[in-house]
Amino acid sequence: MPSENEQLINANGGMKRHHSIENFEPAKEAKVDKTPEKSINTKSKEVTNGHHEAKHDNEYLEKGDIVFTYKPKLGVDESSSIDDVQLFHVLLIPVEDEKNQGDQSSKTRLIKIGKKKLPAIGKDRFWGFIEKADDDIEKVEENLEAQSYQTATVGTRTVKADRIAGKGKYIMAKNDENRTVIGYVLESPTEIGDVQNAFNITKEASFSIAVKNPKKKSPPAAGLTQSQKAEFPEEIQKKFGDYQWLPAEPAMLDIPGCEMVWIGSSTDNLEEVLGELSRELEEDVDHEVTATEVMKDIQLDEKQHPIQPLIDGQWPKAEDAPEKNNEEEENKTE
Repeated sequence: MPSENEQLINANGGMKRHHSIENFEPAKEAKVDKTPEKSINTKSKEVTNGHHEAKHDNEYLEKGDIVFTYKPKLGVDESSSIDDVQLFHVLLIPVEDEKNQGDQSSKTRLIKIGKKKLPAIGKDRFWGFIEKADDDIEKVEENLEAQSYQTATVGTRTVKADRIAGKGKYIMAKNDENRTVIGYVLESPTEIGDVQNAFNITKEASFSIAVKNPKKKSPPAAGLTQSQKAEFPEEIQKKFGDYQWLPAEPAMLDIPGCEMVWIGSSTDNLEEVLGELSRELEEDVDHEVTATEVMKDIQLDEKQHPIQPLIDGQWPKAEDAPEKNNEEEENKTE
């Protein structure tokens, strides 16, 4: 029987359900008692190209570690290009901090980005969803591990473990009523390589994030099925009213199945986006951290998750694939 990871690949990573953000345009204008300017239009210049216009203070929401990972396709020992990639993940690991939302600490979240890369500056709008969220990071990272299962036709199949494409620090902030942004600075690798270029991972970047109302219908064959969508607590669901999109809030991102759109900023200057918070973000960054230290920090075994992309930005070699080596060791013991 297929594993949980394989079911996610079949349901959300193949051709059965397409994820173009064109399918997630807002519906009719909201009917709640708000002005039209307070609705989120995922194509409006106010959202996609308005970062540099925000000159007022930003409301801090949370900060922590951000990790970019990818899963090689079935039947491929190691990816050598994005064509060999099955899934792309963003892992958010918030830190406990006195400025975080009152006494509530956010969960570790695993986000699947539908286009298998980050949106490029100034033009891309990519759909994504919370694949898993939990207070226990180990439970979230179960989805990053290799899993094998038996099939009647091809025997044993192995869903590869995620490879780590990069790690950095992030801050999430709300810079006005219509925009929640995430800005990050990359710590590892220190120089951008082929792997990072493939996934649009740069030394620093920012994105606007809007969350979709799970009560609103999606176009046919677009997004998650109804059973996969988030079930928000009543206090969160009420905020949507009749709107299709709202600026992301940490509490929304703590719910599995939360659908969202990531919109590339119009600038690569974090100070223009985050203001004073950009300096705080820079102060948190450790550019001297090693690949091995990164793996310890995020509690993943480097023997099962190749770290070549963290060392020099290059794709791991096929002969070094841990699943292949594990299988060879098992055959020797039989």
